[in-house]
Amino acid sequence: MFTFKKIRTAVALCLAAGVTAGTMAAVPMQTVKDSAVAGRLVINGKKVFISGMNIAWNNFGNDVGDNAVNISAFVSQFKQIKGAGGNAVRWWLHTDARNEPKMNSDGSVNRIGTKTIDNVRQVLDSAHSYGIVVSLCLFSFDLLQNDGKTADIVARNKKFLTVPANLDTYINIVLKPMLEAVGNHPAIMCWEVFNEPEGMSSDAGGWSNEKVPMSDILRFTAKIAAEVHRGTKKMASTGIHEYGKMKTHYSDAKLKTASGTNDALAYLDFYMAHYYPEYIGTSGSPFHHPASYWVMDRPILIGEFPAQSWNGSNGYGSIQTGTAMTITAAYEYAYDNGYCGAMSWSMTEGDKAKFGSFSTTEPALKNLSTKHKADIDLGGTTVEPPTGDLAMKVAVAGLPASTPYAELGINDNQNLSGKNNLTFEMYIAAGSATNLTIVPVIKIGNDWTWSPASSFTLSGRQTGQWFTVEVPLNSFTPENNVTLNLSQTKAILLQFQPTGSAYTGTLYIDNVKADNTVLYNFNQAGSAWNATKWVNEATTPAQEISVSEATRPTNGGTTPIINPTTKPTSIRTPAVSVKGNILNVAGIGNVETSVRLVNLKGKTVANFKAQGSAKFLLANIPAGSYLVETTAAGKKLGSSRVVVR
Repeated sequence: MFTFKKIRTAVALCLAAGVTAGTMAAVPMQTVKDSAVAGRLVINGKKVFISGMNIAWNNFGNDVGDNAVNISAFVSQFKQIKGAGGNAVRWWLHTDARNEPKMNSDGSVNRIGTKTIDNVRQVLDSAHSYGIVVSLCLFSFDLLQNDGKTADIVARNKKFLTVPANLDTYINIVLKPMLEAVGNHPAIMCWEVFNEPEGMSSDAGGWSNEKVPMSDILRFTAKIAAEVHRGTKKMASTGIHEYGKMKTHYSDAKLKTASGTNDALAYLDFYMAHYYPEYIGTSGSPFHHPASYWVMDRPILIGEFPAQSWNGSNGYGSIQTGTAMTITAAYEYAYDNGYCGAMSWSMTEGDKAKFGSFSTTEPALKNLSTKHKADIDLGGTTVEPPTGDLAMKVAVAGLPASTPYAELGINDNQNLSGKNNLTFEMYIAAGSATNLTIVPVIKIGNDWTWSPASSFTLSGRQTGQWFTVEVPLNSFTPENNVTLNLSQTKAILLQFQPTGSAYTGTLYIDNVKADNTVLYNFNQAGSAWNATKWVNEATTPAQEISVSEATRPTNGGTTPIINPTTKPTSIRTPAVSVKGNILNVAGIGNVETSVRLVNLKGKTVANFKAQGSAKFLLANIPAGSYLVETTAAGKKLGSSRVVVR
């Protein structure tokens, strides 16, 4: 639906993978053609009802491109879906083109990301091993949203959408190579052109900051769908904003016309539309009308809807009378009333209080699997749900004693106002090193402001014994002079900083609490946190760390309390300006900082190092607009736009 429901997350729930592309045999491409018939999808010869969830990303707009994919996060999600009896996920690829595909300022595409195809292959191979199929959603209406993007990037994206030759560059440079490499992968449910493209339309109720005519959107849809049909045996679809717009815009005749060549391959194999009860009520609801009600010429999949029951007490107080429904009834209605599948929103949604999460959808998936397993199960590795009192096991092997430091954490909206202390239990396994300093951090507010507390060290701590770490919540100190607002806690992290030499050891963490309220007990599959670093201007997996749920060690019954006491160095976002031909960088503090000058095509034109405030001569830099990006201690501090005259 609208942008505000899709909260951007760079770190998602993670269970360390035992399956990676490096340890799996190559998955053979399928040789039979997929189809959509009689209210079901036929994938690799198997007629199936789609029962699953949206992921929809683990690193918004950055799951493909030039950085390696965080495959362990995806494997965690596949295990969750498989363990609940589901068979499908929906994953966003290019999203808003902030990172992929690589474009010129005129909106033409110049290259595909160096890791894109390999990332997609790894995700699909892992999905296949668990009997999961994936809807690969290429773009979203976010292309024309200015959240997190400069006006120049939005303008570039608008040219990408409206200049026909630019779409041709995308098809030739990005889409065709993907289709040739993995286009017939048996784990593909479909190639999905857009997520809610009507949101960026000027004539179909769009809500994005910039808009384009539906004719441009339909041209995009038609030509990409035709290329999928021409180059693969897989299906094409698109994520339609609401049910009433399926017939209005996406008929075969309209798509063939939109292709510009009356291309017979410009069609959608099945329709995929979205539903949120606060906007539409019962009149446009797939959960109050059977699939036949829409009088469409092919199957319909419910591609998005809340991941939990909707009623008057969980964010849907204004819904129409008779609209409320339990999540279990929703999946059952879809199955019983002619739809070809249902996929709730989402596994990485930030606003869980309103939209729910995997844990709220899990009972519905299990219920449907119990009743209709033969119509859902696609084989693959069996997942046994964890049982007993579990803890988060963090196995570290050779984490370097240098930046960028690793961060173990979770993005999750929490209201911690009125609470006094954040506590968690920790256990150092026998034989583990203790040369590790840990900095508790929270991120707050809409800008996800980095807010560290005092650090503590494992040095001198006894192994084989549980202890409790207590961090006063008022000790977290936001950067950028931001006021500490605990009601908008966006993330909780533990930053690992080895001292002296690389760190190797195994830690267990359990029962993260705000006062007496348990926030995380790690007793569910997929509830372990994610380990990342900030490398090359992007969040990337910490390869030295694997994270999983494991049986809680029982030896060492005492729980002494330790309090972080060493205040970390505060690294504030610097002020950046240009006067004449001098670049001024101020307010960094006594920390070595990397300063990068980037032109609006994304090319680095100069690199500098600063120790505290600094000035740099720009005499050889051509006049124009630039971005100045600053990084310190492995963490991006910020970016500012400057004009060199």
